Amino acid sequence: MSHLEILTTHLFRLVHFARSVEMKRALTAIEPEPTLNFWRLIHGNQLDIAVLEWCKVFGSDGEGTHWKNIVRIAEHNQFRQDLLVWLGITADEWGAYWKEMKGYRDNLVAHHIEMNRVSNYPVLDNALKSSFFYYKYLIKELRLLGETEYPDDLETYCAAFQKQAREIASQALASTAAMKEDVG
Repeated sequence: MSHLEILTTHLFRLVHFARSVEMKRALTAIEPEPTLNFWRLIHGNQLDIAVLEWCKVFGSDGEGTHWKNIVRIAEHNQFRQDLLVWLGITADEWGAYWKEMKGYRDNLVAHHIEMNRVSNYPVLDNALKSSFFYYKYLIKELRLLGETEYPDDLETYCAAFQKQAREIASQALASTAAMKEDVG
């Protein structure tokens, strides 16, 4: 795989993550507690996919799409420092957040571990912001290679995607509003 293809793979991972977050947010904004299992499943799946995809980029170093595979080793410390400044959090706060996200992924999404119901689901704000940060890094690298196909900014793209996702979610949820759950 060429360097351009590797960068693009990383970029797509971030876009896939961001779309999942925005779909989850759109659905939640329209119907935070859906009564149909159909919508509950979609809500849950969007959260699970978002956490899974984020962990491919920021979770374990061994992931093929982990940021450390793209950012030059000599730049790792600066990348981390800049990321923390971007997020406005400390290294300890990042560590706790990372542990929460990875723990959710490891214990509930990627592996089956007997547990009680989850009382606190991950909040995706810092995950989304960290993706915006890494996207900026990747798009800069892609531009140096002459690639101009992708949006300059993931945050701007997300705002447009979220607007459309809310329109779609509103119509989709409205179309099932009169339905009652028939499957226990």
